[in-house]
Amino acid sequence: MTTVLLASLLSSLWTVADALDAPPSSYLLAWFGIVLAMVDLRHHRLPDALTLPLAAALLLLESHRLGAAALAAVIFGGAHLAVRRLKPALMGGGDVKLAFGLGAPLGLPLLLPAAMLSSAVTLVLAGIRRSRRVPHGPGLLAATWALTTL
Repeated sequence: MTTVLLASLLSSLWTVADALDAPPSSYLLAWFGIVLAMVDLRHHRLPDALTLPLAAALLLLESHRLGAAALAAVIFGGAHLAVRRLKPALMGGGDVKLAFGLGAPLGLPLLLPAAMLSSAVTLVLAGIRRSRRVPHGPGLLAATWALTTL
């Protein structure tokens, strides 16, 4: 059942990206995003085996504007690292590593909207689950996909 749901969701995201003539990073974010979100929701962890290749691939896809992409990655990841250092209970290390990778396709103009949208998605998840302990990875992934695709 989970496989069918994941395949349907992936198909839907790819169809939207195709209809909007989205950049290649949208397709990569859809695939990795679904898998990473499911892992994070179930196990409260984002494995390096997925986050690090995603970060490398996203940076590679932005090679035509490598300097700006790397700067955005450092700023977005650095902001998440600062939150992690100040309040470790609020954010896991996997979220920080994920944020570094997700900054590349966002670029500087979309970093603040991405932070706000990802926080909103995380708050909605907390409301749905009726829990104060929800992972932030799905919010980061959903916000990045939406902002780079739409």
